Amino acid sequence: MKKKFVCILVLFLALFFTFGCGEQKPKSTVTQDSQVYIVGGGIAGLAAAVFAIRDGNIPGKNVHILEQMNFMGGAMDGIADPANGYKSRGARLINQKRYTCYWDLLASIPSLKDQEEIMKEGQKIENPIKYVPKKSVKDEIFEFNKTHKLNASYSRIWGLNQKRLDSSQWTISWKDRWNLVKLIVWESEKDTSGKRISDYMSPDFFKSHFWYMFSAMFGFDPWHDLTEFKRYLHRFIDDLDDLAPLTREGWNSPYENYYSVILPIVKWLQYNGVDFQYGCKVYDVDFKPSQTEKTVEKLYYKQNGEDKTVTLKNGDFAIINIGSKVADSSLGTMDTTAELITDKRDGSWILWENMAKKQPDVMGHPEAFNSNINESKWVVWALTSKSKFLHDYIMNFSKATVMGQQHIISFPESNWHYGLHIPFQPFYKGQPDDTTVYLGYTLIGNTKGNYIKKEPHECTGKELLAEMLYHFGIVDHLDEIAKESKMNFYNEPYVVSHWQPRKIGDRPNVVPKGSTNFALIGEYVEIPESSTFMVDYSTQSAMMGIYTLLNVDKKIPPVHVTHYNPYYLTKALYYISK
Repeated sequence: MKKKFVCILVLFLALFFTFGCGEQKPKSTVTQDSQVYIVGGGIAGLAAAVFAIRDGNIPGKNVHILEQMNFMGGAMDGIADPANGYKSRGARLINQKRYTCYWDLLASIPSLKDQEEIMKEGQKIENPIKYVPKKSVKDEIFEFNKTHKLNASYSRIWGLNQKRLDSSQWTISWKDRWNLVKLIVWESEKDTSGKRISDYMSPDFFKSHFWYMFSAMFGFDPWHDLTEFKRYLHRFIDDLDDLAPLTREGWNSPYENYYSVILPIVKWLQYNGVDFQYGCKVYDVDFKPSQTEKTVEKLYYKQNGEDKTVTLKNGDFAIINIGSKVADSSLGTMDTTAELITDKRDGSWILWENMAKKQPDVMGHPEAFNSNINESKWVVWALTSKSKFLHDYIMNFSKATVMGQQHIISFPESNWHYGLHIPFQPFYKGQPDDTTVYLGYTLIGNTKGNYIKKEPHECTGKELLAEMLYHFGIVDHLDEIAKESKMNFYNEPYVVSHWQPRKIGDRPNVVPKGSTNFALIGEYVEIPESSTFMVDYSTQSAMMGIYTLLNVDKKIPPVHVTHYNPYYLTKALYYISK
């Protein structure tokens, strides 16, 4: 009897580890002739290209990136145009402890200076993707943050009429303290599935100083997904005490994202022979008929209006970025408005929608994320200003010693939950010394302003500026400041769509069950315990997809969570009670 039990146990364990958990291992046939087609040239797609070459041993010339725009980078774009005003979709804080996959990527990318020296000296590097940089992009970022430290405690949050709010006091009620403890410790994701944060926390919670800082830092609104809120608490619980000053949490790149991160990656991939295709709108795929396996046979796309098809052979792979938070973005200026596009005009969502129709059991539900623009829209702007008055006023207002040290000055009691993000200057390479770049965003996009009685998407750049100056108490100087400034802003209907309330299964797995040759990447795939709206999430999805499809024998860095650690949990409970 005992012998029989042992045999059954061994058989069960063999079946479990063969079929049971984690990303499925497809029937890959990787050869030197394998072609990798990557849909989307944002950070996820670029990371997938690097991992395919570096770790999957795919020749660079066999990697093809199909990008809809005329530039790479996706949401991490940045247009340097001091004459007409710089353009940016925002800056992203990065994190030393949590961005494990991102650092893994950037450690292998030579800095632009390193690459320029290689080109200048005419070096021919054998197997360049294996080249160890003299100074990597990761090295540059780490060096920069040794000397550029945030200290936002004084200027972190402000009430109406320039009333400074005490960021050291979290002002959470006892009821909501208990709710936070339950959410962190006891509630499972089955319990939180499909719920909003406002379904769980009381209305008073959204007036607490903790919420003001947390939402301004990460971009949450009360109607956003409770599961994602829970994951953020789990991932940042060890550093909740840094929520106000941001001395540990707030890392920046030396310049804006495109120049510091995207451009070095693109140049290095070009040096490695990667095929970049622009103006490609991929709108559909064909799957090979099968009851058990899911194999992509064809990709259909339009390139600059011309119909084209990619036919995948045995041994080829498709890495597909699904969904888009910058879909249907429109640009406005100081004197013009920007259209709020609500008809999915640019086609960024259609590929996922078509795939979900053909494979509804494994492709998730795009409609869970793109069907409520009223709750996912933001306006994001960049102000290029030579106004010494504005510069000096903000320095005095925030009591900063260096412009950029403030990071976020948030007005959470304003109707738009308006935020001013001040990066270290210069923010753009070659930015004139007498010019300051400020970034702004409206966390709430569906209400009228306190001063400008319009919703953010209805405003001109000057009206967006006026609302901000009103909260600083200097709206009387609007014409003077506008005269010395350029404003460019984006209406972004889907910018926080990834945080719409979701149920288990709404996000597909990176490698769907049954897939033999395709993976899904980006911010709308499911990565257990990880949290979206961070560049590491997109990078991690690319690593998971490439490593699984190409059978890479290398471990993926684990997700950084510390809520199981008694010390950090106790520390968090102490701060929650403040």
